[in-house]
Amino acid sequence: MQIAITGIGIVSALGIGAEANRKRLFAGGSALSRPAILSTIHGEWPVGEVPMTNAELAQLAGVQDKAYCRNVLLGLVALQQALVSAEIDEEDKKIMPLINGTTVGGMDITEQHYADWLRGNTDTLHWIRQHEAAETSRLLAQETGLDRAVTISTACSSALNALIHGAAMLRMGAVRQVVVGGTEAMTIFHLNGFASLGILSEHICRPFAEDRDGINLGEGAAYLVLEEAECARHRGAHIYGYIAGYANRCDAYHQTASSPEGDGAYAAMSATLDMAGVMPSQIPYVNAHGTATPNNDASEWRAIERLFGTKLPVVESTKPLTGHTTSASGSIEVVFSLFRMEQKQYEFALSNAFGFGGNDSSVLLSRHAVDLPENNQDGGLHTTNLYTSEGEKEYKTVIPAMQARRMTPLLRQLLVVAHEALSEAGISTPDGIVVGTRFGGMVPTEQLLSQLVETGEHDFSPAQFMNSTHNCAAGTLARSLQCRGYNTTVVSSSDTFAEAKNDAMLMLRTGTAKSMLVCSIDEIGDTWRQLLEAEQISVTNNVKAQVIWFD
Repeated sequence: MQIAITGIGIVSALGIGAEANRKRLFAGGSALSRPAILSTIHGEWPVGEVPMTNAELAQLAGVQDKAYCRNVLLGLVALQQALVSAEIDEEDKKIMPLINGTTVGGMDITEQHYADWLRGNTDTLHWIRQHEAAETSRLLAQETGLDRAVTISTACSSALNALIHGAAMLRMGAVRQVVVGGTEAMTIFHLNGFASLGILSEHICRPFAEDRDGINLGEGAAYLVLEEAECARHRGAHIYGYIAGYANRCDAYHQTASSPEGDGAYAAMSATLDMAGVMPSQIPYVNAHGTATPNNDASEWRAIERLFGTKLPVVESTKPLTGHTTSASGSIEVVFSLFRMEQKQYEFALSNAFGFGGNDSSVLLSRHAVDLPENNQDGGLHTTNLYTSEGEKEYKTVIPAMQARRMTPLLRQLLVVAHEALSEAGISTPDGIVVGTRFGGMVPTEQLLSQLVETGEHDFSPAQFMNSTHNCAAGTLARSLQCRGYNTTVVSSSDTFAEAKNDAMLMLRTGTAKSMLVCSIDEIGDTWRQLLEAEQISVTNNVKAQVIWFD
């Protein structure tokens, strides 16, 4: 089958809308500046803020009478643009899903009110519902009349993995149209989190330069409408380009650093070209992840050299223009890649997005239609029993002592039940891993929020910040099992295991993998539980694991 891109919407530091972003991209010049909208003590780090207040964004989106976090507002403006540009009517929206990549959720609101909540002031506690990443997606779907929402949270590759999920749905014939992308707002939490890693630059970032010294953070949102090309042609839709191939692979190397040889990046790019049936020599342009950190750029460049040899394409990173928009970067840079294809008349453009935990994704765009494989998985389907942790299980035979000390107790239990499920299946290393979660690493998140209250923007723990990410568990499982295949994290406010299993089955059916480890981990601390219960929201700490495979 063929997948066409028929709608785009984008909001970034370069401006609001496709035309504003296209003009600024072609004109060059950075949109980074000192923080003006985010209220932070750190004025030393340039950031890429969308140049509108929350009130202005709400007015633009037509929701000025509603109270939404900045993440929802950014996403809503871009999503509305994408649906309008694709000319999607109200009836089609009712059967059209949103696949949304995000991480911060309503963290900007949580930061403002957490101190009051700790003191027992519950006047603003209703905001706690918007803290969840899945709530961002639900509100976006609700406001635009879309059928439902799926949330992917793999740190900086989230939006590109949302695209991969949506493309797989089309290949399966589950839908004929889907909107994919991501949104991410600047927050004090993740500004200080990245600072704790020592990778923020006080200058405009310089990807791949010898004197590069770190990243600049940004915010924004971008969405693309994907649909069967036959459907697009039948309704006379404008086609911006086509999805020619895609892949997600895991480095399984380190919680934050990329492998020296760029193994995950190389595998993702190579598998993407293999799906498209395209040779490296045919690729004229790569929109690199290019964060300007010494580690990322060296690793990614090594992967590019391994793939392309001496005949290198044009390699560009657009992060000096917008900042690193983290979970939204994958879809924002796909839009930029489409603009470059249009400007330069490139036949193909390869776009990369890499996330913490070695979560590496690539997509190949084409000016002309490319046939993608449809449902191509054969053989009988098998599943193990569902393994859960009841009581404290012994973990020392599974997890090295040094590694175990850095984990929360529930994360240790997750690794134990994962090994139990794999043992029943007779599989040591699965082809892929999917983890479902509601809050991600909420225990370290709660500790960091309490630290913000007690000491302000000082001395964030890098280990706690990394463990707070939603895809920490999936990355930890990959490193423990040395699984370098498909790896994603699905976020849900309901049945987290069921959502993970849906994604795993989608990838199994479309031939991404023949065996999948499916897990869920829901973990919160006592304080957060009490806050949720005050709003009549019940969450139980638990882990689950199951293996699914084809003959």
